[in-house]
Amino acid sequence: MKKIHIILFTVLLAMVIVSCTPQSLSDQNPIPQACCGDDGEITPPPPPPPPPNGGN
Repeated sequence: MKKIHIILFTVLLAMVIVSCTPQSLSDQNPIPQACCGDDGEITPPPPPPPPPNGGN
């Protein structure tokens, strides 16, 4: 019974050590990505077409 407790403790300790940490998250994506308009200029939409029959 004592061996089962030691094995479970070891497995849980290993899971905590290998689990997601802030350092590992920051190391996964070192290349900045475009966000919020950083990838170029957005042009305005074209004007609407003129109404038929001169607007009447």
